[in-house]
Amino acid sequence: MLARDYDLVVFGATGFTGRLVADYIVQRRQPIRFAIAGRNRAKLDKTAAALGGVDVLVADALDAAQVAEVARRTRVVCTTAGPYAKYGSELVAACAAGGTHYCDLTGEVPWMRKMIDQHHAQAEATGARIVHTCGFDSIPSDLGTWCLQQECIARFGRPAAQVTALYTELSGAMSGGTAASAIEIATQAAADRETRRVLRNPYGLDPDPAAPRPPSPDVRSVSWDARAKRWTFPFFMADVNTRVVRRSHALAGQPWGASFVYEEKMASRSLPAAVGVTGALGAFAAAMGNTHLRPLVARLLPKPGEGPSKEARDRGRWKLRLYASVGADALTYVAADHADPGYGSTAKMLGESALCLAQDTLTSPGGVLTPSVAMGSHLAERLRSAGLTLSPD
Repeated sequence: MLARDYDLVVFGATGFTGRLVADYIVQRRQPIRFAIAGRNRAKLDKTAAALGGVDVLVADALDAAQVAEVARRTRVVCTTAGPYAKYGSELVAACAAGGTHYCDLTGEVPWMRKMIDQHHAQAEATGARIVHTCGFDSIPSDLGTWCLQQECIARFGRPAAQVTALYTELSGAMSGGTAASAIEIATQAAADRETRRVLRNPYGLDPDPAAPRPPSPDVRSVSWDARAKRWTFPFFMADVNTRVVRRSHALAGQPWGASFVYEEKMASRSLPAAVGVTGALGAFAAAMGNTHLRPLVARLLPKPGEGPSKEARDRGRWKLRLYASVGADALTYVAADHADPGYGSTAKMLGESALCLAQDTLTSPGGVLTPSVAMGSHLAERLRSAGLTLSPD
């Protein structure tokens, strides 16, 4: 890798989120050989000039030869070009084959399952770290749980057998990329039985999805949590985040015990709010599963490339509280940021993930990994330095 032209290439940098990530990396002002990539030369040149004159690589995400050339020239590829089931597969294949580290923002569980099956073994052999879900989904859940368990081990001598994660604050806009991915997943699920099977399996991203595991049904109802003193209800990203946390545990060799259970929810002090959101999520899921209603819903959602102003992004915030008990002892851990989760905070998380893969001395193996397994304490320290909270409550 030392002979490669670049340390890091941001693919899809002319899109709204890609530009935020590229700008974040430039603003960090760290010595790094950096370029941006995409298929439209004119847009790339304009973006490169706005970033201060970074190098440009022209490549179509659907052209295997072109993306292989990008992967060959850099140590790390960071991509925001989604939906990934449409535009991500050739890039993952090229990075796995070429020993190039990779990170993205996907929350597309069926596509991640496909990438695991197709490329994990090859990435292990070449040493490529293929790291999905390096944004708001699923770094707070995945890295937050890992940090909590390290704290439990340090304080109590052993990890927690169960972790409950509650989003107690969440303010910000859904990204156009997230909306496009949701539509793509719903379309695939309506047409393909295997996609539905993967989505229904709480351990669908584990190395062996059929291995015996403790029951971990997805949350679909309202309940009271005495520790948080709040009503809990379904969180719309939990079906992604929970599976990523479980894959981390499995990849690490189940260090928290074979019976470890992780669940994730939203929380509110208002019962009517909890009931209302639960009903709205159910209606949204039903509409997305309906062939006739899905196009109507899609018109109401933000489009890829769209996003809020900087002022709106700065007004956003999120807070995740993770609760654990070890015997008679209890611990609460907090992951939080004062920025829009889908844009401002995600740009930090993906940007620091890319820089971590490019600059830090990591000991993790190659393979299709998760953020905590690939980067662990290195990424946690980077995110704390970038302004995120990762600490005991």
